[in-house]
Amino acid sequence: MSSPDQNRDTHIRLGNRNKDTHEPPELVQHQARQDSEQDQDTHTPPPAQDPDTHIASFIVQHRDSAADALGALIAAHPDLELALPSPTRSIVICESADRHAVMQRVDQLQALPGVLNVLLVYHHAEPAPALAEPLATSTVTPANGATS
Repeated sequence: MSSPDQNRDTHIRLGNRNKDTHEPPELVQHQARQDSEQDQDTHTPPPAQDPDTHIASFIVQHRDSAADALGALIAAHPDLELALPSPTRSIVICESADRHAVMQRVDQLQALPGVLNVLLVYHHAEPAPALAEPLATSTVTPANGATS
């Protein structure tokens, strides 16, 4: 049994919902929980900002027999590129607007028969508009200090 003080606190916390209906506090709490859950279900996420471009590189360690399957998987996904093929280790580049795609590609590569390991070597994310901006020109001075 709840005390009058607890009932009063419940009425205050719940915005006095049962003030006029004289519903028991337990029912009011249940209704408040349901209202809160409905609010969560109908909550719309904030508008998305400019999507980031995610650039990642992987070292794929594989058997000779996996080369064809590796090539087929890479050909099937436009966000993948075989940067450096090798009989047992290949470098794969992933460039995607979806941050989850990078890890999905790792999982897909690992699932190929004959793939022993996939190592994420590098991952960089940058707003897509920033990648379209021109690079500032700079001069490169050789290590020996000579100028051309």
